Amino acid sequence: MESGIRSLIVLCIVTTLLVLGGQPLSHAADPGLAANIFMYPKPYKIGDLVLKTSSGQTVSLQDFRGKVVILHFWSINCPACRMEEPLLEQLKRSYGPAGLEILGVNLVDSPQAIASHTAGNQLTFKILFDGGRGFSLKVVNMAGKSTAFLVNPMQEAILEVPGFPTSYIVDCRGSAVGYSVGPARWDSGYAVTLIQKLIAETKTCLMGSSPQGEKRYSMR
Repeated sequence: MESGIRSLIVLCIVTTLLVLGGQPLSHAADPGLAANIFMYPKPYKIGDLVLKTSSGQTVSLQDFRGKVVILHFWSINCPACRMEEPLLEQLKRSYGPAGLEILGVNLVDSPQAIASHTAGNQLTFKILFDGGRGFSLKVVNMAGKSTAFLVNPMQEAILEVPGFPTSYIVDCRGSAVGYSVGPARWDSGYAVTLIQKLIAETKTCLMGSSPQGEKRYSMR
């Protein structure tokens, strides 16, 4: 397990270099690509996630129905995560009052290290860890490459976490609408416009149901 997690951290370093190593001119016509944020063709409802804060509060993803959520998977020893952290913090400060929630999920570091990191960096968005509820990252080898899946207590895969950082954008219905692997440019015009649009939809989105069922696959 530890060697698999190390592979994910190495992947995050490589991803950072690729993202920051110069933007081709073709990216100018694709602001999503330049921001390293990608949208799904159709939203899909993801399975629930129940974790704890460093203060011991139990938090469920379902608690945030009606809000826009950035579900952010990270590790303390991830350079790209440290680079992305202040951008997420600023995004939370700017749009938290309007209905944005950022959940920083760390399933690899100790609760003590996570609490120390959170306090030392004065983070205002929620930082979560498993806290014994049975949610974890399961590292698997697929076609010769390591990746990981967030699995629930029944060992059902909820989301793929191919490296740190990985973020999912969840609309107010609880459906994943987009994602980022590697550091996203949350301060870009594309990201800000996207968040504003999703927040605007919170006024009416709970009147309808999610267009897709949950995607969960057994990892046993």
